[in-house]
Amino acid sequence: MHLLQNPIRSEELLAKTISITHRFYASSSEPLGHSELIKLAEQQGEHELIERFNHHSLGYADNGGSLDVREEIAQLYHDNISADNIVVFPGAQTGMTLTARALLHPGDHAIIVTPSYQSLEDSAKLAGCEVTRVALSPDQNWLLSIAAIEASIKSNTKYIALNDPHNPSGALLDAETKTALCSLAEKHQLLILSDEVYRMLEIEPNLRSPSMADISANALALSTMSKPWGAGGTGIGWIACQDLSLCEKLRRAQHIYAVCFSRAGEIQAMMVLRCSDQIINKNLNIIKTNLKLLEQYFAVNDDLFEWIRPRAGGTGFVKFKGPIDANRLASDLLVQGILIFPPSIFDCEDSLSQYFRIGFSRTTMPAALEAFAQYIDQQRTIWAQQ
Repeated sequence: MHLLQNPIRSEELLAKTISITHRFYASSSEPLGHSELIKLAEQQGEHELIERFNHHSLGYADNGGSLDVREEIAQLYHDNISADNIVVFPGAQTGMTLTARALLHPGDHAIIVTPSYQSLEDSAKLAGCEVTRVALSPDQNWLLSIAAIEASIKSNTKYIALNDPHNPSGALLDAETKTALCSLAEKHQLLILSDEVYRMLEIEPNLRSPSMADISANALALSTMSKPWGAGGTGIGWIACQDLSLCEKLRRAQHIYAVCFSRAGEIQAMMVLRCSDQIINKNLNIIKTNLKLLEQYFAVNDDLFEWIRPRAGGTGFVKFKGPIDANRLASDLLVQGILIFPPSIFDCEDSLSQYFRIGFSRTTMPAALEAFAQYIDQQRTIWAQQ
């Protein structure tokens, strides 16, 4: 597969809708302002870090991430993850793609759990892999079947890629399932790429289980500043992995493709992480407030919509029970200035043609829901005649 053969469908759609009024799809948390971050850092007494930001060098940051930011990130994991087990990338997209390129070879086989972010699958294809998709189903509450993964393993299987918490459904694996998946990977000498960009946004924090990277040396955990913290503009993503030999391969890959990234972004990321509790609590309050509005709306309109309540993150996968498919619904909504993500964005199986993704992690969601509801009410009479 050539690099330009399969452009990222979501990014192509977003490029065409820059001035859209209602971003009902949005999955990252409320964007954090730099002045807001500085104020939080001051309240935390992080004056030295603020000074470091004001006087940092514009030279190259260290390949794989400067030591101080890797030390800060490592605190998100258990004791088996230290700064040496963290590789920083300019965003999660780069980390996801380069991990596959660095660790896989043409002729290898990869198992991809779908629906998912497109690059999870395409990064394996770019590495020359044969791919088998294991589709999640609403009939199983969007939860992973270990038996389905095991049935997909071949003699040349090297890699399993999934995201948890799950985008688009908001489903969440428990510790038992994660451990079972890691045991399966260890048994067959497979690597797991666990896209954990929505971790830390569990609706109920007691549902949070360890990162895959904490559970097994066969797992690589991907994360980024954009989802829980709303700080994607720092350009900081990372991979956590117990296996130092894998980390070294990732650093070598990053040196080839992205040797230079922002020292300013690293320092901002450290400020964010040191103020993590305040920022994430604020963002979870937004999510919970919006979730109540959505639950009320779907309950009243259950003749047209059905969903499984998300357990983490700020996205939900909604079934439309009307007379048109969800791709057509998304297209019609777009004309009204309302952007949702249709199933085509996720290259969904035919059985999911009636599902679309919404996002509810921002303060703009209530206005988007109101516009959505008004359009649906207008269309009811028309649909009733179809």
